[in-house]
Amino acid sequence: MQIVIPCNWKAVDLLTTQDANDFGEALRSYCFIGNCEQTGCYSTFDLIPQLKEVKSGKIYNEAKRVINPENTLHVYHFKLIEKDCWIACNDPKDKPQRMKFCEPYEIVCAWEWDGDGTLYFRFSNRKVINTDCKKDYEWTWLK
Repeated sequence: MQIVIPCNWKAVDLLTTQDANDFGEALRSYCFIGNCEQTGCYSTFDLIPQLKEVKSGKIYNEAKRVINPENTLHVYHFKLIEKDCWIACNDPKDKPQRMKFCEPYEIVCAWEWDGDGTLYFRFSNRKVINTDCKKDYEWTWLK
């Protein structure tokens, strides 16, 4: 999946980039709603509606292990499964066809905030964390 960071006009391929800062900032730009003057998990905490809050279970515990919160942990999740990657269409002879428009993926977005914040993203199996989320250059890869 490729995401364009609108303020920087930079395209980031989440499957191939080796730059943790590009990866984290692309996901921040994609997941948080705001304008170029706002920073997700710092000056805006509004998320795209596809991400649903998780308050318990496997995804919540994953984020809790990574962030180890002292304050309230906010965890959100979205998963696009294989069957939803296909659309119905007609070929040039008007015969019904199915076309795959993307690959399945999963996003986990989690943060803790107390004036300073820690922000975590997982895109499928790739993970990053930023322990000072007001900065766009503090991202590190997690295994």
